Amino acid sequence: MSSDPQALLGELAALRLSARRDRHAYWLPLLLFGALALVATPLYTDSIGPDGLRGGMGGPALAALGGDLLDHATALGWFWLGALIGGYLISLWWYRRHARQVGLQTPTRLYLRTGVLGVLGGLALGPVLMWLLRNSWTPVSEVAQVVLRPVASLLWLGLMPLVVVGAGLLVLARLERSRFLAGTALILLVALALAPVYVNVVDFGATFPRWGFLPVVLVPATILIAAGGAAYLRTARPAR
Repeated sequence: MSSDPQALLGELAALRLSARRDRHAYWLPLLLFGALALVATPLYTDSIGPDGLRGGMGGPALAALGGDLLDHATALGWFWLGALIGGYLISLWWYRRHARQVGLQTPTRLYLRTGVLGVLGGLALGPVLMWLLRNSWTPVSEVAQVVLRPVASLLWLGLMPLVVVGAGLLVLARLERSRFLAGTALILLVALALAPVYVNVVDFGATFPRWGFLPVVLVPATILIAAGGAAYLRTARPAR
C-alpha cells in the first residue's frame, strides 16, 4: 500500500467499493421471484375479462392472496403462498451461503420479517377490504372510493404477492445500501400500481382473450429478471 496520502485514500475507497460489491447478492432474489412470476402466468389467464374490474367472487381467504377476480384465484393463492415462503427462505439461505464465501454478511432478519408479515397481511387483507367496501357507513364509503378501491384492484388481480416482493426488495435495498435495488423495487411497485389501468384501457373487442390479464404479471416478471441479470453482471464484473 502506498505511503502517499492521496493514493492511500484512493486505495481505501477502492477497497470499500469492492467490499460493498462483494456483499451485494440481491441478483438471486430478483431472478428467483421473476422466474416464479413467469411460472405463475398460466394461472393469470381468464375467459371473462375485466368488465371495469368486476367484483371479487367471494372465494376463501387464500383466494385473496391469489386474486379473487380471476378464474384460477384459489390455485393462484396456493401457488403464491408456497412461492413467497419458499422464495424468502431460499433468499435467506443464499445470503448466509454468500456471507460464508465472501466473509461479509448482510443482515437479512428484517427482510425475512417483511416477507412473513407480507404473506400474513395478504391473507388478511381480502376479508378486511371486502368488509370496508361493503360497509354502508358514508365516511367509509367515501374513503373506499379514493383509497381502498385501487388496493382492492391489486388484490383482485392477484398482484398482492408481487407487492410483498417489492416491499421486501425495498427493505433489502436499505440493508444492502443499493440505489440500483431501490430503483428496481420502485419501478416494480409503479408497474404494479398501473396494472389495473392498462388492463382496462386496452380494447380487445367483443371477446376478451384468455391471455388478456397476462400483462399484469409479465411486466413485473420482466422487470425482475432484467434487473436480476443486470445485477449479476455488476457483481461478476472484476474490480478496477
